[in-house]
Amino acid sequence: MLSRDSEMTALDGALAAAEAGMGASLLLEGGIGTGKSHLVRAALRTARSRGFGTVSARARPGERSRDHGVLHQIRDQLLCLPGTAAAQQEPGGPGGPGRGDAQAAAVHRLITAATAAAPLLVAIDDLQWTDGPSLRWLGYLTARLEGLPVFLLATLGTDRPGPASEGAGAQGAESPAGVASFFHRRAVLQGLNADSVAYLLSSFTGELADPALVEACRTATRGNPLLLQALLRELRRTGLVPGAVSAHRVAGLGPVEVAETLLTRLGDGCSEVGAVLDAVSITAPGASGPLVSRLVGIGAGEAADLLHRLVQQGVLTEGEEGIGFAQPLVMASFRARMPPSERARLHAEAARALYASSAPRERITAHLLSAAPLGERWALRLLVDAADAALAGGALTEARVCLERGLAECGPEEEPELLRRLGHIELADGPEPAVARLRRTVGLIQGGTEHRAMALLDLAQAAAMTGDVPEALRIVEQESAELERSGAPKELRAGFRAVRGLLQMLDGRGARPKPACPPSPSFPAQLSEVARCPWVRRAEAAAQAMGAQWSGTQRAEAVQQARLALGEPAATVNDHALMRLGLVLVLARSGAVEEALEHGAALLAAATEEGSRTVAALARAVLAECAFRTGRLTACLEAAQGVLEEGPEPAEREWLGSAMARGWLGSALYESGDLDQAQRVLLEAGPESAVPGVTLPGLLFHRGRLQVALGRVGPGLADLEECGRLLLHRGWTNPALWPWRSEAALAHARLGDEEAARRLVREELALARGFGAPHAVGIALRAAALLGPGEERAAVLAESAQLLREAGAALDEARVLRDLGRELMRTRKARQAREHLRAAAALAEKCEAHVLVQELRQDMIEAGARPRRDTEIGPASLTPAERRTALLAAEGLTNREIAGRLYVTRRTVEMHLSRVYRKLSISDRRALSLVTDDEERPAAACPPLPEHEAAESCA
Repeated sequence: MLSRDSEMTALDGALAAAEAGMGASLLLEGGIGTGKSHLVRAALRTARSRGFGTVSARARPGERSRDHGVLHQIRDQLLCLPGTAAAQQEPGGPGGPGRGDAQAAAVHRLITAATAAAPLLVAIDDLQWTDGPSLRWLGYLTARLEGLPVFLLATLGTDRPGPASEGAGAQGAESPAGVASFFHRRAVLQGLNADSVAYLLSSFTGELADPALVEACRTATRGNPLLLQALLRELRRTGLVPGAVSAHRVAGLGPVEVAETLLTRLGDGCSEVGAVLDAVSITAPGASGPLVSRLVGIGAGEAADLLHRLVQQGVLTEGEEGIGFAQPLVMASFRARMPPSERARLHAEAARALYASSAPRERITAHLLSAAPLGERWALRLLVDAADAALAGGALTEARVCLERGLAECGPEEEPELLRRLGHIELADGPEPAVARLRRTVGLIQGGTEHRAMALLDLAQAAAMTGDVPEALRIVEQESAELERSGAPKELRAGFRAVRGLLQMLDGRGARPKPACPPSPSFPAQLSEVARCPWVRRAEAAAQAMGAQWSGTQRAEAVQQARLALGEPAATVNDHALMRLGLVLVLARSGAVEEALEHGAALLAAATEEGSRTVAALARAVLAECAFRTGRLTACLEAAQGVLEEGPEPAEREWLGSAMARGWLGSALYESGDLDQAQRVLLEAGPESAVPGVTLPGLLFHRGRLQVALGRVGPGLADLEECGRLLLHRGWTNPALWPWRSEAALAHARLGDEEAARRLVREELALARGFGAPHAVGIALRAAALLGPGEERAAVLAESAQLLREAGAALDEARVLRDLGRELMRTRKARQAREHLRAAAALAEKCEAHVLVQELRQDMIEAGARPRRDTEIGPASLTPAERRTALLAAEGLTNREIAGRLYVTRRTVEMHLSRVYRKLSISDRRALSLVTDDEERPAAACPPLPEHEAAESCA
């Protein structure tokens, strides 16, 4: 007996009392399926094993109208026990037709006679269905148990009959509740505990039950033994093997036999019970009398009475939200027994009723999603509102379901917008499914030039995100031509022309037209006067910005127009997301990299909030490039890996985001020292044919740089030159995008082709100066210095370092400072060389460029420096003397006090503090306390310093 220890103890105690000649009575109470009958059978077996005589009876719902039904069951069994024959022959004995009281007295004489030979167990199951005269006899018996070796055991279920079926005389001794009060002891059966449920599950699966599965089964059944057995039978019927049984699967099971069993027990005298339970299964946990009344078609009072009765019987439960089922499995079983059409009808009626009562939108929408189409305008409005709320919370799946259901309620005029919004949701999951959805959307839109045009723009964006820029351009060109032919609104045509120009530049099939007049501050205002629609203004400004960048001569205009375009509002993060992220790259490549990082982070946050996995991945790819340009290798690695791990899965070929991220990931891995992984990412990633054409030049650039760095100069140079060929074929000459010429020039020089090297450097330097981005000019100057005459090399490298410092390109600055340090070593300026090498090492460590750090350590040793530790910045870089000085300063001591405490001069304290500030990147003592909080404070009195430390402090 699982989880029934206390009940079995009570049974044993009652049997012992009967054996001792003291009458005992025990009433077991519980809902349907709690195991009351099982305990009765266990008691009968135990009593027989201990020499008891036993008689038992079980009441049935259909026998309540038969007087003396239970009493006659007991009488007939008593007559079969030894010693009762003489009592049968007494006047007024049990065989006579006497009145009820006489029969009760006669049966009592039989019980008394039967106990002469052995103690007696009288068991009656389902007291709630017992007829009135038999209940009156039970009251008679309980009053006369004292001194008899009799144990009276009965069960009382919560599935009691309603007031209408109890009859007018069902009062006091003839009511189950009245008789129950006469029992010596009453025990209420609870559900099985977790250990018992786990035992049953282990017996079913043949293996140790998973705790989550145990909890799911216990939650679904509330530990009810009958429901647990029905659940296990349902698992067998569905053919689930033990390994496939999961908590989620259990929550969706609804054995029909449970509903049928309950209806058999509960339907006595009321045919509406089944319909009421069906209605509650649809509306739970918020069922109510008026709602059920409308769904079932009965009076509100009758519905309220039935619900009250079912709550009293333990089938339903009432909470703050309303009425629901006590056990989720029972609710699922009632839903399972209904045909789908009936479920849909009830959901529709529930939605109408809740809408009429001004219920919360969430409750109405939940029913609309499962209802048959209502053909009501309010239904469409609620579904669209629910989709908007889901999108705002990032619940894309929920939003998709609401909009797809809304298609069944909308008319021809609303359908195009719903279909377009569904395409946006598909785009959030991945560009390829969005292309398929949006193609269907465009095909379904009949008429409505603007709706079709907007859907086509979405389709073109999705196609471009897959990497298929030519297809995106074909879509826009065809629609643009159609708009021109049909005389569409001027603003719409202008917007399409701008998007077409952008795609032509990406595909290398168009050139940016030269402006009629030089750019001026009034130019944005002129655009705004022409275009009132934000997306058109954004598209036109974006076309100007990207055209200015790719022209290679108008950096200020590129930045100005990019800022203007990014300032235009967007309804959702998916709206022109690719265009906006392209503008972020315009800012980064034009020298406004910190501003680009801010815009990229904002787009990533918005995409994450709205649940757009595709746009979030693209934003991470853009942030990876921005982070690499500033030397933040860890941020670059995190962003690029996030694209590959959390972004859409590529299908047959890479999509735009993964291809962009892979290049920057490979370069960041190499700079960080993970050479093996860098080669796997860049050299073993599959054929070039699987890479989008628009990203292939960048991937070749990264791959070429890696191969040259690994000593494979020939293959690396081939990749770099192929990168340049593809860029030139597309008309992309600006080295701010990919400085392939300087990298190829250095490779040519290593192979001995000085003439080709110098030619490429001259070209890149002229193009970089023409555009004016400090980063691009600094990169070109480095290559020019390394390949130029020795007497000019140091000055050119210093100029390069200054420009890279202005651009915030820490990693490239570290490289140039290393080159400058090596050049100064060559000219025997060792002290200056060491300073530049140390500065380069500090920057390389800050960037976590471990390959460069190791190279610089070797250079410093060759320059006569002695690097004492692995870092030149941060708390770990402080010498013992600097650390002591910093801790005392953080405590508030003045320089004079610190000098006296450490036995050094005040000038030495000042020198130590200046080094501390530089290494910790702080400016004063107020910030010093924040970075030294975790450091151990020195003792109040410092002992004299060892000789070697004193010498270091005074150095």
